[in-house]
Amino acid sequence: MIRMTMIGLGLALAGAMSSSAFAQETKTVRVGMSAFQDVNSLFVGIEKGFFPGVDFEIQNTDWPGANELLIGGHVDIASSSDADVILQNARGIPTTLAFPLYYFAGGGLMFDPKAHADWKPLADTLKENGGDVTAAIKATLEQAKGARVGVSAGGGEYASFIEMVTIAGLKPADFTIVDLAQEELPPALLSGSIDIMISGIPQRLAVLREGYATLMDQSSVPSTVSHAGFAATRDFVDKDPELAKTIEGGILKTLKFIEENPDEAFPIISRKLHEAGTEVSVDDLKNVWNSMEFFPNGKAWYEEKVVNPEGQFYWKARFETVVKNLQAEGRIDKAPASLEDLNYGLKTVASVD
Repeated sequence: MIRMTMIGLGLALAGAMSSSAFAQETKTVRVGMSAFQDVNSLFVGIEKGFFPGVDFEIQNTDWPGANELLIGGHVDIASSSDADVILQNARGIPTTLAFPLYYFAGGGLMFDPKAHADWKPLADTLKENGGDVTAAIKATLEQAKGARVGVSAGGGEYASFIEMVTIAGLKPADFTIVDLAQEELPPALLSGSIDIMISGIPQRLAVLREGYATLMDQSSVPSTVSHAGFAATRDFVDKDPELAKTIEGGILKTLKFIEENPDEAFPIISRKLHEAGTEVSVDDLKNVWNSMEFFPNGKAWYEEKVVNPEGQFYWKARFETVVKNLQAEGRIDKAPASLEDLNYGLKTVASVD
């Protein structure tokens, strides 16, 4: 009896130790999350169990706030973009676009067609210029010279607007740029405080519902398409590459699941956005997903479209463009780090089985 009891106790202790060891394998990752449909796709993967051994602690905030939390060391990863990490590195903060998630072409120059009845959208100027995209962009933006343009100055839409202006042969000084948080943009446009806004998709949808129109958007030229996802410090990735592999692997599984199961996935994203105070319906998501922004459904997609120099979203061309435009504006002196260091997504995706 004593022997059996001791054996039973030994098994119980072994089980407890095994459970404890298993618990210790779970790693907490603090996330700075902004209320946008693309980054909120993370919740789909969490609900489906695509991140084994990872416990995400999510702090909801706006886009600049998420990046400030990362800069301050209060979160491990944060919703971010190519332009964000370049500007952060220029400040001496070694962040990187560690976890690629989407390629954003949904930022449109939104305006009131009643207040600016003489403005012609790109579709019209393209016809007038015989399909010459550069000439059409120039004609589209020249008519709006002097306009007050609302944009969040730290994000990818800002870099894309500067690229549009550069392609048109104009200068940022030809416009009055008003730095506003994303959620401030629709009220400013609707009140007439600004003439144009370029923003994320929820804000664009909000003013479209009010009858506002699109002058042009990021789909005009590939170099305006923002690369975005979750940024981290390079040290976070380098210290635990297996954790980084699990996170990016889970993201790719999540995006494949969403593409194949939109009726199950989109309600999760819509619900989470509602909880964060942003309204984006399931129908809205169906209209923008892989239309206004594009999501890698696996490693092969990323290698073909992002790593490949001939790819639709070739990473190096985009990062070089952002650096060039920020230099021209005087916001940075030079590339603050190697382009590869700014885009650790290359290595995290490559590590995925």
